[in-house]
Amino acid sequence: MELGKFVERLQNRLVINDQKLEEIDCKRKEVTKSSKEVQEKISALCGEVQARVGAAGEALKGKTVVEFSKLEIELSSMREEVRSDSLVLCSELEKITELVGRGDEDKFDLDECWGRVKEIISRCQLDESTRKMPSFYHSKTLAKVKTSDLGYLSVAEFLPDQFQLVLTSPMSSLMVASDMNKVICTVITSQQFTEMIQANIKFSIKNKACKETVPYCKEECKLSEDKKSFQICFLVQRPGVYMLTVLLYDQHVNDSPLVLRVASKDEMATEEENTTPEDEEQSTTQLVTPGVARQPEPEKDCLVLVSPTVTKTTTTSPTTQSGASQPPPSAVPLRRPVPLTSAVSTPSKPTPTNPISIPPPATPLPPGPLNLSQLSPGGKLSGLRMLSIEEGTKPDSLHKPIGMCLLQNGNIVVASTFEDKVKMFSPTGKFITLVSSSESPFMRPSDMVTLQSGQFVVRDNNRVQVFSPTGTYLRTLWQDNGRDKCYGLAQDKEGRLVTIMDTRRQKKTDLLFFDLDTGKLARKIEMDDIITDKSRSKCRFLTYELGKLYITDLGLDCVYVLDPTTISVKVFGSTGSGPGQVSDPAGLVVDTVGNIIVADSRNHRLCLFSMEGKYVCNLSLSPEARRPSGVVLDKENKELYVLTLQGRAAMTKYKLK
Repeated sequence: MELGKFVERLQNRLVINDQKLEEIDCKRKEVTKSSKEVQEKISALCGEVQARVGAAGEALKGKTVVEFSKLEIELSSMREEVRSDSLVLCSELEKITELVGRGDEDKFDLDECWGRVKEIISRCQLDESTRKMPSFYHSKTLAKVKTSDLGYLSVAEFLPDQFQLVLTSPMSSLMVASDMNKVICTVITSQQFTEMIQANIKFSIKNKACKETVPYCKEECKLSEDKKSFQICFLVQRPGVYMLTVLLYDQHVNDSPLVLRVASKDEMATEEENTTPEDEEQSTTQLVTPGVARQPEPEKDCLVLVSPTVTKTTTTSPTTQSGASQPPPSAVPLRRPVPLTSAVSTPSKPTPTNPISIPPPATPLPPGPLNLSQLSPGGKLSGLRMLSIEEGTKPDSLHKPIGMCLLQNGNIVVASTFEDKVKMFSPTGKFITLVSSSESPFMRPSDMVTLQSGQFVVRDNNRVQVFSPTGTYLRTLWQDNGRDKCYGLAQDKEGRLVTIMDTRRQKKTDLLFFDLDTGKLARKIEMDDIITDKSRSKCRFLTYELGKLYITDLGLDCVYVLDPTTISVKVFGSTGSGPGQVSDPAGLVVDTVGNIIVADSRNHRLCLFSMEGKYVCNLSLSPEARRPSGVVLDKENKELYVLTLQGRAAMTKYKLK
């Protein structure tokens, strides 16, 4: 190389380096600025939290003043009463003393005096319960405020809500604790487990029944080839409640923690003896998705996925416990073993026979609109999540929703009931707009129905209102006059709007049919002869299908199927948690032939009944529904929308299979 060219290359590199130095300096300034902005956001949040805590403290102190003032007034009143009694008694005693002093005690009218003091002397002593002082007990909510309670610092490409924890083991294999029984769960994402995600995601496994470490199967904890899922495998050797927690930036991913209840062999044998053929499918092992809880700090025994690269290994499985090993206290790397056929050897111990019979595979649903008639008692109807909207008060979330409807254009309208809002979402779950009235704001909106015209109707605590398919307010059909309350909405084949009217003073329940064009009452059906116990009855949810009205009574834990033409009624359901029993039944939907799915709210499940009202099975939903409220069925696509009052997801769309 010539000297001139060499010098030129050196000079060019120096120019490039100077440019890079300028870029790095600019980046450093940007980092410093961003660091200050993030710290200011955290400080602002802490200030807001402190202000809210201060306001809550002042409110509590104000309540303390009120309660102690009540006690002071009560004691003052008592004191005045006792003082007045004492004056009366002293006056009588002085009269007696004076007569005795003069020797005229024979002139004392004892009966007359007793009449004046009898009530005072016979009066009960001061009730000690009124003297109890109000006491303050601090809440445990703020006893241990952790970093994760305030928020998290995202240092990788994706966020915790973009990852989901799911159970992939067959439930039938997890019935009983055994040295050979494995649980396989998977963390899935539509994104990727990048190197930074691997460095910041952690998982821990615990058995609440004992403090022993839960052995995980090291060789079967692996990252998929496309880096879109990570498999976690551990043994359930002891009975108890197993909890698997997956954290990203110390925040739970979707459906974490995952809880499994596993029984002992003796418990399962007892369960098998006491189990009838109709409820065999109700497994002792339960999968639970708890509600949103305080975000935990990383556990000391968390396993941290820190592999910077995913490399294949030729490690063979250990010869003990089918590849089980004790998790070390330090971080373990992610590894992708060679395919299981060559990497995992057959265990030397025979697999124990499960004492519970494995239910038969689910019968595929017939093509066309949903028809569940082929399901026999004890059969299986599954639902897999396709879409969910999280619980919360953000614009794109829902807060304890109760009612919803599907519009003809596919959009979803949901009542965010405890937020006093109605929200419209696209078919993919993207927030579109708030539905609002030109009058006063909504007050606990709930029931909804899509009309044959494409419009939809919303009921809240005060009104029943009609809106256009775009969410524009059109008119008010009914206004609360203070004496009546309506619940449930449906449209019959004549195009009339049907609702349940509950008269408060007379405790009377009627079905009202309104003409949508005029808004006038067209028909009324009294339910006096249908409801057996009017004092406990609470008819709250209503739907119309196949010429019949389907009504849930959450007070009497039953369902009424009423033919409005003949006024004939069929009733099914009873109080309890067994097969065919319900507790606080809420929304219900009907398939194309009359089979009924009921939201069994307090039992945290959905139940399928035949068109005759006979119990068929509980739906197997993944994830499970916690306190289901409203339900909507898309019969053409075999999709079930479920609203829940507990859990991380407020609305979930399931594909029925």
